[in-house]
Amino acid sequence: MSKKNSYTTEEALEFILNPASCSELSDIDSDSNDEIEFEVPLRIDDIVMEENNDNFKEIAEVQSEAIDDNNNIEVDDLSKYDSHKYRWRSFKQLNINTEFYGTRFSLPPCNTDSLTPLNYFQMFWKNELNELIAEQTNLYSVQKKSKSIVTTSDEIEQLLGIQMLMSIVKLPSCRMYWAAETKYPPIAGVMSRNRYMCLRECLHFNDNSRKDEVENKNNKLFKIQPVLDHVRNNCTMIEPEIEQSIDEQIIPAKTKYSGIRQYNPKKPIKWGFKNFVRAGKSGIMYDFFLYSGSSGNGKKCTGAYVVLKLLEKLSKNHNFKVFFDNWFCSMQLCLALKEMGFLVSATIRPDRTKGCQLATEKDLKKLGRGSQSFKIDANSGLILTKWYDNKCVNLISTYCDPGLVSKIKRWDRKDKKYIEIDCPSVVQEYNKSMGGVDLADMLISLYRTTIKTRRWYLKVFFHCLDIAKVNGWLVYRRHCDQVKVPKKSQMSLLKFTSDVASGLISSRKIHSTVGRPLKRKSDNASIPEKKKQPLNIPVNDSRYDNISHWPEFREKKNKCRFCKTGQGRVYCKKCNLCLCMSNSRNCFFNFHCK
Repeated sequence: MSKKNSYTTEEALEFILNPASCSELSDIDSDSNDEIEFEVPLRIDDIVMEENNDNFKEIAEVQSEAIDDNNNIEVDDLSKYDSHKYRWRSFKQLNINTEFYGTRFSLPPCNTDSLTPLNYFQMFWKNELNELIAEQTNLYSVQKKSKSIVTTSDEIEQLLGIQMLMSIVKLPSCRMYWAAETKYPPIAGVMSRNRYMCLRECLHFNDNSRKDEVENKNNKLFKIQPVLDHVRNNCTMIEPEIEQSIDEQIIPAKTKYSGIRQYNPKKPIKWGFKNFVRAGKSGIMYDFFLYSGSSGNGKKCTGAYVVLKLLEKLSKNHNFKVFFDNWFCSMQLCLALKEMGFLVSATIRPDRTKGCQLATEKDLKKLGRGSQSFKIDANSGLILTKWYDNKCVNLISTYCDPGLVSKIKRWDRKDKKYIEIDCPSVVQEYNKSMGGVDLADMLISLYRTTIKTRRWYLKVFFHCLDIAKVNGWLVYRRHCDQVKVPKKSQMSLLKFTSDVASGLISSRKIHSTVGRPLKRKSDNASIPEKKKQPLNIPVNDSRYDNISHWPEFREKKNKCRFCKTGQGRVYCKKCNLCLCMSNSRNCFFNFHCK
């Protein structure tokens, strides 16, 4: 016989007044509802309130609990949710507050016409970083060659602009941009090939002499850490969207000796560095960190650790909607995020459902595509849903009503036509908002800044450059949408990248001739020197910078590129455009003034 437990008067009153507490009396009281109920709501009209209102009140009380604004949960604290007692029930309708308490997107600080692509790029890549790179590159050249290469932040900007142009106009080898047969003037005219190779060889971001310090000794990302911190801090300053998705990126790299390279044969990019990202539905990356094994304090980089770390900069208790896949998801993590004031929707693996017995895939297959089975935890409000389309998928949510079902179209292989099937709200929410990181990764891959090198941290460096570029374009698109600029009038990513590269190369730079001329006048005096008129007007960052725009008189008379009616022999030495000057007008002055 089992031993009988005795209770004091205070304990008995507490058990009677709190029937939802995790006690032995609550286990005895809930024996009738522990049976598995299998229900498949097919139409919204059929959804009604459950007759058992007692359990529904328990869930409503859980949803209305006050949460501390400063509640920040560490990964180690998730162990306290291991003892949580789950009471799985079947309901058909829930009243959950999903109102967003944060601030909505604000309009841009000024008109989008006054902000150039370079300005948007510099929101994430400020000039302080270029100055740091120039300083560390000079220091590294002294340590390596005993002689400084004497570079500046302006020259570093030109190097970055050259690399961006190389991502648009791709050649098999970087030396071919300067070769006589395949010369590309927008790159070859900026700096010489030898100077470019020297800068790329000495490019550096952190002082190697500080590697043995205590705080840097176990940091595998020491060489690239300043760049990662700079770009990440600027990304977190952007006003976030309501929907936030968490996923991983792969930075393509086969370089050895990094200690953090990953290999996954099932991925399209099999070799590379793993970068965990939090992005919005639009694709803007708001936070990220590079995987480098265990964290500095010895914690393993688990899915819960990644999610909580990426949500550190996001305001608590504002009802931000967070989405992630089954690699990150666990019941303990969902309970923690619910306590922190986040709304969660995620896929979950069947072996992590903590004993929730949903309908089997065989039973759902008999009912047809669109059938579902769901259970709700009466103690926490977690909602588990199993939905059958071509195969079964398990999802967990803290706010999606499982009773809300709508129709979607799916392709039927047997009948070879589209059919309508039922789809729960959690599936639609997940599919609509989960693709932010994948969208950002696709945009980066379109014009990825690549470099062939053995130094692994240069791969990460240029990936950070791509993050700043893509984020700048997406913020530009957001501003255009806010001021009702038509989509057709908005700048494409290709044009945006080209303008950023041109701005980095020519903005605030003194014009100088690179290399030696192909032919001297003394070689053949009878052949006149040819100077082709460029078709494109320079970007605004270079046009209005008031640096090195000098008039130059040439023998050949040409049409003015500003007024289109006058003619003259006066050219701008930097812009290489004919701009007329007469008693009635001064196109040279007007062209360079806003």
